[in-house]
Amino acid sequence: MKFNDLFAGLVVLALSGLVASASWNLPNPSEQPLGPSAFPLILAGLLGFCALILAVNGARATDAGPLVGLADWTRNRGAVLRLLLVPAAVIFYMLFAETLGFLICATAILVVLFLVGGTRSLHAVAMALAAALVIHSIFYLGLGVQLPWGRSNPCAGKPPCSTPM
Repeated sequence: MKFNDLFAGLVVLALSGLVASASWNLPNPSEQPLGPSAFPLILAGLLGFCALILAVNGARATDAGPLVGLADWTRNRGAVLRLLLVPAAVIFYMLFAETLGFLICATAILVVLFLVGGTRSLHAVAMALAAALVIHSIFYLGLGVQLPWGRSNPCAGKPPCSTPM
């Protein structure tokens, strides 16, 4: 679909307002001055600012065309299916992340996306595994975000592993 900049800017501005209002009262489990709401609020503010610029430029445009129209690629069934694969991957992750774990889910999703994108099988598997490990390392080890282990945990189904001293 093609969206006029005025329409797209107003929609994104509304979405940024929703993100800001949803993140405003996030509980701060630690007593740190920057709690979990800081990052979403910053992003919502930046997104809202960009959306406002987009809407103003769309309102000023003289050759803007209709507010909403179909782009040429929407007539291509394969392109539409590839587009729908992204939300399907998010839904797959939401349904199976706790059971399978981040590493297995992320690798499976990336393999499918790489294969649909035309990557050769061996490269798709290697790149997906490497990307999942790098992303896991950044979030779990670097940022301390607790990602689900699922079946990829050697202690799955048992209390958390303890290291012998």
